[in-house]
Amino acid sequence: MRKKTLLLALVMIFTLALSSVAVAAEIMPLWDNASKCRPSLSISGSKAYCSLEVDAKNGSDTITATVTLQKLNANGKYGYVDSWSGLRGTGYLSFSGTGTASTSGSYRIKCDVNVGGESITVYAYATK
Repeated sequence: MRKKTLLLALVMIFTLALSSVAVAAEIMPLWDNASKCRPSLSISGSKAYCSLEVDAKNGSDTITATVTLQKLNANGKYGYVDSWSGLRGTGYLSFSGTGTASTSGSYRIKCDVNVGGESITVYAYATK
């Protein structure tokens, strides 16, 4: 009886482990037209270093993007600090820009990207 209970417990553990892997795969960002959409934000001194790298699955797809640097306000909402619009590439887009992080606090970049007609929004966060 004890062996059956142990065997049943092991089967349940393996089942739970495999099902959690399946759930994790379902929440990963998967896009139809982009294989990579990676934002990055770092802050050093009074500078906010912003970057975005996008790869289209189809090398002939047009990529457009707007990157907006934002700061978390006292009311809990992000407000505008700086932005870069009109970013464009075909098959691949790489952007880097420097904004101002004048005061301490939480910053983010919001990247609104369009890859071959598919809209994607991604964020990166940093604290000064």
